[in-house]
Amino acid sequence: MSERQPESSPGTTARAAILRAALAEFTAKGLAGARMAAIAEAAGVAKGLVFHHFRSKEGLWAAALEHVYRLLRSGQDEVALMALGPVEGMRRLTTETFRLFREHPEITALMNEENLHRGRHLREATGVPMLYSPLFAAMERLLEEGRQQGLFREEVDVRALYVALSGLGYFPCANRWTLSAAFAGDLFQPERLAAYETLAGEMVVSFLLRRDN
Repeated sequence: MSERQPESSPGTTARAAILRAALAEFTAKGLAGARMAAIAEAAGVAKGLVFHHFRSKEGLWAAALEHVYRLLRSGQDEVALMALGPVEGMRRLTTETFRLFREHPEITALMNEENLHRGRHLREATGVPMLYSPLFAAMERLLEEGRQQGLFREEVDVRALYVALSGLGYFPCANRWTLSAAFAGDLFQPERLAAYETLAGEMVVSFLLRRDN
């Protein structure tokens, strides 16, 4: 018989409901346009409870930012990547990151908005930098394994590499409508998504491979 899971406290349940409602409101209206009263109504709680848990709209925004970064990282499984080996592991990290941006538009929406604020609120979400330590360590191990196998180039800055591969996933999602309207057509047709996913993975792997391979 499995152990009984601990039940969530009313406070934890209310906080989660508020955060879900906030994500929807922030995604639709941004920080300036979002209303705490609308968030409270959608969460089914009193407006005062929202302030009790998060203190201010900016505090709730910072919590929502941390949530989307955790959501992004939850789909980047270091153990699974390591099991694939250096080439397929780096390819999978690239394609999975693109998939996460694609399937969770709230990630892109909040990142776009926070860039307008120059990352001011994100600096208050102190748990975010720690999310990346396990991923960067796994990437370092994959790169070292690739070097030992004679596959990968010697000098790669892991953080720069992650910026590049996450950019390959982020950019078409953040700019879907403008790119489609300007010249590209519907970028989110299934066959075009599949083709771009392959392209992004190949670009990262091609960069990493030694030139004499």
